[in-house]
Amino acid sequence: MQGSVLFCGAWDEGPGYPRTTSLRQGLVHAGVEVRECRLPGLGRSKQGLLRAPWRWPALLLRQWAQRRDLARQTRAAVLAARPRCIVVPYPGHALVAAVKAATDVPVVLDLFLSAYDTVVEDRRVVAPGSLAARWLQRLDTRACAAADLVLLDTPENAAYVAALTGLPAERFHWLPVSDPDAQQPEPWQPSGDGRLRVLFFGTGVPLHGLRTLLDAVAAVPAVHLTLVGGTAAERQHAQATLGARLQLEPVFVDRARLQQLLAQCQLAAGVFGDSGKAQRVVPWKVVHALAAGRPVITADTPAVCRWLDGSGAVFLVPAGHAAALARELSRLAAEPTLVAAAAAAACAAYERSFSTARTAQRWQALLQLLDRSTAAVAP
Repeated sequence: MQGSVLFCGAWDEGPGYPRTTSLRQGLVHAGVEVRECRLPGLGRSKQGLLRAPWRWPALLLRQWAQRRDLARQTRAAVLAARPRCIVVPYPGHALVAAVKAATDVPVVLDLFLSAYDTVVEDRRVVAPGSLAARWLQRLDTRACAAADLVLLDTPENAAYVAALTGLPAERFHWLPVSDPDAQQPEPWQPSGDGRLRVLFFGTGVPLHGLRTLLDAVAAVPAVHLTLVGGTAAERQHAQATLGARLQLEPVFVDRARLQQLLAQCQLAAGVFGDSGKAQRVVPWKVVHALAAGRPVITADTPAVCRWLDGSGAVFLVPAGHAAALARELSRLAAEPTLVAAAAAAACAAYERSFSTARTAQRWQALLQLLDRSTAAVAP
């Protein structure tokens, strides 16, 4: 056993929240014991809070009380057994400073998502330069400054947050997303009716570019779309334009149902938005599909290319370009052997870049970096 790591924070787990579970699995796989000081998370209420800035003061008051609780628990846990480091999982913006102040153990913040990027640039809930936008940028900066090391999911996101906060680039590191519940994939099979069956699942945030996908599918009669999620307006648009070529699932389905839908499709839809965030992330839906042995069609972005270019498991199209996406879907519908070959490469692509073993390797490198930094400043 390579020591222990203490998770401290108020995170969510379960369906739709794979990040912290995958971080823990990677550490355990690396032979590290994981202990926890955990407070209740916000769950899906975070989505509503993003669009309700007037509720932010009440949230801050709640987090003030949480910080006192967490600091007390952190001190007790460190006294019981000193860990190699403390990890503050996402969302830890408001808690990391309290954890850092409670102990001299190195603190790792899994920022995962920049509050400014999510609210201002991606979802455009508040305008750049506004009081709320400046506050969110300051929230990101203070959180990152409080930690000894900050984690994002890709090198592109790490560089973005370093520039946004103005903090030293060496403070920021990456650890890819993973699928903590990856299962043995079902064999890929062509559809019985000759159509290319495509699965989209996601909330419909701008990053996903669902309207681009819907417009592309509408232009290709040989494509059938199964839709999980999306906004109310997008779901109505899908029904109006696709008719019988649409299988409309609920806004959210559990993991078992999602596995069934993945098994029934030939191709999974990634993201097609043209925002800056879309350029910097490898969305979990892409990782999940690959783990399930399904090829993915998604936007051609620096982050996706870094991890998956040359894997043979993905088909890349220009971001936000419905016509180009329609042409690629038409080509794949006409040549199912291309999709079958990509499906055969999907699991290998996942194992190479996003598996628990890969997360464990990355954790080992990060822990060694923290150990060296701690030794360098020791009296």
